Amino acid sequence: MDEKGSTVLVLGFNARPIAASAKRLGLNVLVVDYWGDADIYKYADKVLVVSELLKETKIEKKHTNLFLELAQELKEKNQIDFILIGSGFDDQPQMWESLNKMAPVIGNNPKTLRKSRDKMKVYSEAKRLAIPCPNSIIAKDSEDAKEAAKLMGLPVIVRPTKGGGGHGIHLAKNLKDAEKIFQLLSNQRKIMIQEYVKGIDASCSLLSSGKSALAVSVNEQLIGIPELGAKEFIYCGNVVPLTAKKQICDKIKVCSETLCKLLNLEGSNGIDFVIHKDEPYLMEINPRFQGTLECVEMVTGLNMVEAHIKACQGILPKKITPNKGYAVKNILYAKHDFVMPEITIPEVCDITKPRTIVKKGTAICTIQILESSKSNALVKSKRISEQIYQQFRKNKI
Repeated sequence: MDEKGSTVLVLGFNARPIAASAKRLGLNVLVVDYWGDADIYKYADKVLVVSELLKETKIEKKHTNLFLELAQELKEKNQIDFILIGSGFDDQPQMWESLNKMAPVIGNNPKTLRKSRDKMKVYSEAKRLAIPCPNSIIAKDSEDAKEAAKLMGLPVIVRPTKGGGGHGIHLAKNLKDAEKIFQLLSNQRKIMIQEYVKGIDASCSLLSSGKSALAVSVNEQLIGIPELGAKEFIYCGNVVPLTAKKQICDKIKVCSETLCKLLNLEGSNGIDFVIHKDEPYLMEINPRFQGTLECVEMVTGLNMVEAHIKACQGILPKKITPNKGYAVKNILYAKHDFVMPEITIPEVCDITKPRTIVKKGTAICTIQILESSKSNALVKSKRISEQIYQQFRKNKI
């Protein structure tokens, strides 16, 4: 495929990072994004926004259907050569099937998607390969959930089997919590009671060809950081690369590459772990571009869209360039309701449009920093986040 000059359709709840990488590659970029943040427009030739359509329509529709409607609208007016899919659709293979009818989706096929997102089957395969993972039971009702919690030993995680970004994942400290959380999640098709593995949250970013795989980086995940306005298990950023013992990072790479080959994953993929007592436990597989995309690009010098396309063609990098430093990503969440001010700080992206009324708990913007040392990157990101939160306090409702 000759990418330069081709037209790509990018879909995602936050499509900006993929669109930016595609634009740097010389592609014509069409985007269907959920939020329509202020800075996405400079990376795309056309942007359609799902949240704006939600405000206009009087009929309740699933987000998936709205994404497909807007994708079809772009398809009717443009020649689309291929499609790239970001976060938010890991558990919706039927959407990938619909998009494939509009233009080729570059990445995993729906069958692979189903395999990689079936946590119970993936855990079973992982255990067969001696890859540690948390004990997990699918609960049929609240009594079942309490019995599973007793069996595993409290505290336990209660979570839907589907979803991402940490949403819907809760810690049950006692049996009453387990019952209450199960009932809270009762609209979900399947609910899992899972052993609580406490430790360092990590991930591995990989490039896969279906038959072979290459670990690009091992990353620290930032989960539920109160200073960033995040609660429980909500994803709020990364530090790339992970600072850990070499043998731990090597084990994560080997396990991740093994799983990628086992599942025949293609393109850019991510695998999440928790490191408990120097042992990495498999958490889940993200069979698409990850939130670490730009941090990995900063540290390695790769263009991840280009690397993704080549991997799907069977071409993996011969080697990964040594680390160029440390990249830190912080996603800031609203700590109270406020009116969004204008933010013009160079290191800040995914910026909510000015004058928007922002509700507590909503993702507002992202800080991304590259420095020669981890400590410098963390200090700088903290300084910027404090500066931004000060602006928010001034606009508090």
